[in-house]
Amino acid sequence: MQMVWSRLWCALRSCLLGISDSVSGKVTFPGMESAGWLNILIRQLWPSAEQYVNELCRTTIEPVLRSALEDYKLKSFRFEEITLGQTPPKLTGVKVYDDQALAEIVMDLDFEYIGDCKIRASVSELTFGIEDLQLTGRLRIVMKPLVKDPPLVGGVHVLFLSKPELSYNFTGTANVLDLPVVKRLFHRAVEEQIEELMVMPNKLPIQILNSIDVADFMCPVPSGVVRLHIIEAENLAKKDFGILDTSKPDPYCIMRIGLQNFKTETLRNTLNPKWDACKEYVCSSDTRFGNKIHFEIFDHDRLTDDDFLFKTHLEFQEIWKREIDTWLPPTETNNSGRLHIKATWYDLSDSADSLQILEEMCALQLPTKKPLHSALLVVWVDAAKNLVSRHRIRKKGEPDTFVRVRLDDVKKKSTVRERTNNPVYREGFVFLVRNPWTQKLMLEVIGRKHERQLGKVEVDLNSVLNEPKLEVRGKEFELQGDAEETATLKLNIILRILRKAVAENNESIATE
Repeated sequence: MQMVWSRLWCALRSCLLGISDSVSGKVTFPGMESAGWLNILIRQLWPSAEQYVNELCRTTIEPVLRSALEDYKLKSFRFEEITLGQTPPKLTGVKVYDDQALAEIVMDLDFEYIGDCKIRASVSELTFGIEDLQLTGRLRIVMKPLVKDPPLVGGVHVLFLSKPELSYNFTGTANVLDLPVVKRLFHRAVEEQIEELMVMPNKLPIQILNSIDVADFMCPVPSGVVRLHIIEAENLAKKDFGILDTSKPDPYCIMRIGLQNFKTETLRNTLNPKWDACKEYVCSSDTRFGNKIHFEIFDHDRLTDDDFLFKTHLEFQEIWKREIDTWLPPTETNNSGRLHIKATWYDLSDSADSLQILEEMCALQLPTKKPLHSALLVVWVDAAKNLVSRHRIRKKGEPDTFVRVRLDDVKKKSTVRERTNNPVYREGFVFLVRNPWTQKLMLEVIGRKHERQLGKVEVDLNSVLNEPKLEVRGKEFELQGDAEETATLKLNIILRILRKAVAENNESIATE
């Protein structure tokens, strides 16, 4: 695998230095360049990639898909055989973003796979095949960190910027999977796992060098937080017409970034709604490249589908490290009206002194009843030890476990690790924090079979404020529970305080 990446990087480095291939190719989107040279490289590497793809599917995709399918009563999923076939993916466009201030390389690819791969899998004691697999979408590759030794990059993050188009057919003895209800359940489970695995903001990390810090690579501290305030709209179109022609829409607004959606409340009977709604988004270093924040306004109807009223968008680059207050015009000529939004960028500070922002936030609380946040928390769950409980001491076998991470009412969980008393999780989680002086972080190690807690750790975030750079790294916390021996959970806990970014000219940007 090291040799494959070395060859790949040599080709990429040649491209970035201007030694490009003369092969032409079709470009499907403006701003993208020909990827002919890269398609040649993929064709040459494709026969060597099968072993790696098998390993990736079995170690990364199979466990999460098995866990997801069990929620639909489809048990014991596993890949039996994966053959890539002769047809490699095709790239119809490529763009590399030029920013030497970043210690990473960001590349977007228009990805298209209509291949002849053969997959044989089993679930609930049924063996079936998958063929005619098609997958298309805008794929992003982030090469990081850049290092001095070959292959010059420590790893890559792979993600789709939006939900990709996916289709496939079942073959073999999967008659039960051809039933419409079962087929929909399976397809939805697969879609959900692709989204959770590698659709923005989620990323699939692939480590190349063992010498890099795993936690910092797999779950890096984000670059900042953007607070988006949907203030109001005006002069919206009328879609419903009553008998006396006095009917007005009941508008609501949906804001979308990748998989993340936010919906305002619905206001009744108005062409000029004032929502005063606020949402915060966590941003990685590559978020600003090639991404848009989409806004859509609909008219709520009780008996029929909601009517579309208005669409617009904002380039993420416009709000990076800035504060803007602007009216956005419609992106479609047949729309009327405009949307008033405010966006504020917050850097992340490793100093507790920056918590002065709490006083400012208290004055900014909005009628949405969704409180604003003052800090960001990164939790890296590394591994647990000695998960043998008194209740299992006479039982054969070792437990299947996962970690549930909770901050107040926000819950997240790790992938299940099977049949081990010393599971290695190596997963990271990011939370927005309202008040680190009062909130507590809870982690529970859960046995999958009966959803029984094997041990828990409770961390007062106020204690992290007293740590150098607001970080606890590599600490083994003792699990409170019924373990026969002292059980531990190894964690990194990193706290960052939101601090409003200052524009170069120390002024906010307001436009009409």
